[in-house]
Amino acid sequence: MVGPLDIDPELKSIRSHSLPSNRWALAAMQNLLVAVNMVHRRKFKPIVKSTKIESFDGYPVPVLIIRPEHLSQVAPALVYYHGGAFIMKPAPRHLENAVRYAREAECVVVFVEYRLAPKHPFPAGFNDCYAALRSVISNAEKLGIDRKRLMVGGDSAGGGLAAGVAQRAWQEDGITLRGQLLIYPCVDLTCSRPSIAAFADVPPFKRSRAPTRSIAEIYLGHPPAEGIPRYASPLYGDVTGLAPAYVETAEFDILHDQGTAYAQVMREKGVEVELNEIKGGVHGFDVLAAHSGVAKEAMRRRIQFLRRVGC
Repeated sequence: MVGPLDIDPELKSIRSHSLPSNRWALAAMQNLLVAVNMVHRRKFKPIVKSTKIESFDGYPVPVLIIRPEHLSQVAPALVYYHGGAFIMKPAPRHLENAVRYAREAECVVVFVEYRLAPKHPFPAGFNDCYAALRSVISNAEKLGIDRKRLMVGGDSAGGGLAAGVAQRAWQEDGITLRGQLLIYPCVDLTCSRPSIAAFADVPPFKRSRAPTRSIAEIYLGHPPAEGIPRYASPLYGDVTGLAPAYVETAEFDILHDQGTAYAQVMREKGVEVELNEIKGGVHGFDVLAAHSGVAKEAMRRRIQFLRRVGC
């Protein structure tokens, strides 16, 4: 970190935490999140339906279909991919945010619980994410979804997955999306931009763990220097013709520079981009300090974007 940082006062309570350092600790954390999420989802039982879709290799991918009360019969949809460094189950706040997107942007949210590294390195989780989008298109009528008003979105690792899915959808299948909601996205697995080092010990991260470099290797199943497959690092992909994007970055986040760079690359190729830099923000501020004013304003901007592109 370079000198004192002007972190928003409401976010200074966020503490640094190490990611699980071995498979046993990771398994314990995953099991805890599964149990907590099962209990937490009960409060949304009237509007959340659990189901599974088949990935390309036959794997049954768990998804949650969030359809809010009083939604029109044929509605827009957001296919959403949660964050968690490619290795973690969603946190309860991820579902809380997804429910807000559904209710306040008046859309169906398809919340995808894709496979995770290190047990399932790339492209397993990414293929699950793309299969979910394809399934929504194939089953749009049954789901009460307008296949012409589809959006993808995600935060952190999920933001990178959403960006990659958007590229693949257009380039391989000619699927026209309405929008991309990219929240502090991880779109550059080379981890070479200045913010990686500058903010490596800013909460919720710890420099000693070199979080992004190690996570990139875990996600890919090999060091990034050995090659990064297509769609794994969207910053280096073809962004021509992509749907309008909302890109949110946090000022003191290790992923700040790659999010900003991705917004610039898209703009240079004629993609409509709304870039929202959260001044004084840190990674995961909306999950870790959800009731802060800065998180509430960020949610307002995200929902405003979804309503605009999904109408």
